[in-house]
Parts: sequence; C-alpha cells; structure tokens
Amino acid sequence: MDRLKRQMLVLKALARNPRDMGTLFPSSPYLARAMAGAVSPHMAKSGVFIELGAGTGPVTEALLKRGIPAGRLIVIEKSPALAKCLQERFPHVDVRCCGAEEMSTCMPEGTRVSAIISSLPFRSLPREISVSIMREVERTLSFGGIFVQFTYALVGKMPFIPAEFRKVRTRLVPFNAPPAKVEVYLKPKAKDVIAV
Repeated sequence: MDRLKRQMLVLKALARNPRDMGTLFPSSPYLARAMAGAVSPHMAKSGVFIELGAGTGPVTEALLKRGIPAGRLIVIEKSPALAKCLQERFPHVDVRCCGAEEMSTCMPEGTRVSAIISSLPFRSLPREISVSIMREVERTLSFGGIFVQFTYALVGKMPFIPAEFRKVRTRLVPFNAPPAKVEVYLKPKAKDVIAV
C-alpha cells in the first residue's frame, strides 16, 4: 500500500473517530526514529515490545529498522481498517485489532513486556479512557521496563503517568507536523518502588 493510500486511511479514520486519532498526519520519519531510538534491540532478549496506536505504521517501521525482531513486536491498533493495513505492511508482526485498554487480556499469561511505545493521543481522548489505558500500561509493563510516549504539548507534564514511573529522557522533535516531544519513563523494579 503506497503512502497516499495510507494517508487516505488516516483521514477516513480521523473522520470516523477524531478523538481516537488526534492528528491529521502520520508521524514523520524524524518522530518515528526518535520513538524507536528510545528502545534497544537487546531488550528483546528478555521480553516483548508493545506498540499502541500504530496507525499506518511509521513507528512500527522505525522499530523494525532499529533492529527490534518482528517476532518480538506486538502492535495494537483499534481501527479495523488501519489494523488490516498494518497486517499487510508487516506480515511477520503480531497485529491485534483492539483498544489499548484491553491489552493485558490479549497477552499470554507470564509475558514479560520490556517496552510499551505509544502514539496514543491522551490529551484528546476522554479522560476515563486515558485513565483506563494508563492502568493497563502500568499493569502490563514489567518492572524495569520503559514506556515511550510522544506529545504535541511541548511544555508541561504528560498527563495520566503513574506516580511510580520515573521520567528518564525527553527529546524534542521539531521536524514533525506539528512539532512533538518524546518522553521516556521507567517502571522501577519492585524493590526500588518500596525503597522510595
């Protein structure tokens, strides 16, 4: 599927559910690389990666180019049309068509999740959905794992982040429409949370 067709899919999904999409455009290659650059392929040795809100797959593509094994990547996309596009583009990636608030129900029990990479528009989603999704992130992400999220709000705190998550990195991405900020949070190991 070429780029123009993927853009049309984004516009159709936006027309159906504007609050779920949060933007007119897929992430730029600069933003996608910044998101993928927050994780390391060696993390795949101890667990899987989950991508939330993949859209047409710019971040998925960047994660694979970064060296994340396709067999260690689970992509969650709520829109059936976009999920189908992702399955066609990335046939070796596990694409699941469901809401991010359901992610723990589609993980095999005992799965270690090393990283969750999210392109979800938390500021435009209804508050109760955002809170529900972040509870799922907190529940699903393994201790010592990282949560990567971008936002168009260049100042202020990221909303709904669990209290025990620690921000470890922020990166500004000016070459995106609109400019964005990538934030990386660590879910501390259980002993570190107790020690605080």
